[in-house]
Amino acid sequence: MAAFVIGIAGGSASGKSTLAQQLRDRLAPLRVSIMNQDRYFHSDQQMPRHASPDGGRVWPDHNHPDSFDFARLRSDLETAREGPDEVVIVEGILVLHAPELRELMDVRLFVEADADERIVRRIRRNLARGLGIDEICDFYLESVRFRHREFCEPTREHADLVIPGGQHEVVEAGSLLDRVCQQVRAAAAGAERQSPGRT
Repeated sequence: MAAFVIGIAGGSASGKSTLAQQLRDRLAPLRVSIMNQDRYFHSDQQMPRHASPDGGRVWPDHNHPDSFDFARLRSDLETAREGPDEVVIVEGILVLHAPELRELMDVRLFVEADADERIVRRIRRNLARGLGIDEICDFYLESVRFRHREFCEPTREHADLVIPGGQHEVVEAGSLLDRVCQQVRAAAAGAERQSPGRT
């Protein structure tokens, strides 16, 4: 039987990777693998560019659908579905953007966090990576926020569940994750009944 596929989308620094890890921990002892959309960026030479509506400054457009190799991601996801894992989680800002990915998913989640919380997380994360505060803030203000509104936020409508990603919404998020885990375990139990020889 094919693995149960969970898609997790949401804005940059909304908590997608954290949610994926939490789901993997909660679903133990089921075998769970995680695929990160960031591994499917095109090369710098193929990366589209974005001119800021404010000042015209040109940036690499990491938040545009054309930044990703969706064909390779779909191919790898199809392979992972038929692999040894019982659950495959694919996460990234635009994994719900492409119909060819959505159709492979059994559950689609969108992680929602307020913009101010997301920018604070981005600042902390990118400072730790050695980027300067001005570069981080300029890129967010001149590129990321526009692409979020244009491409990421609209994919919320494709989600089966919207998971709150704020730091003060842990209890509500946990309750929704419990529902997802129940659905996954029910599907896994059904697969075991249909295919008792699977190991």
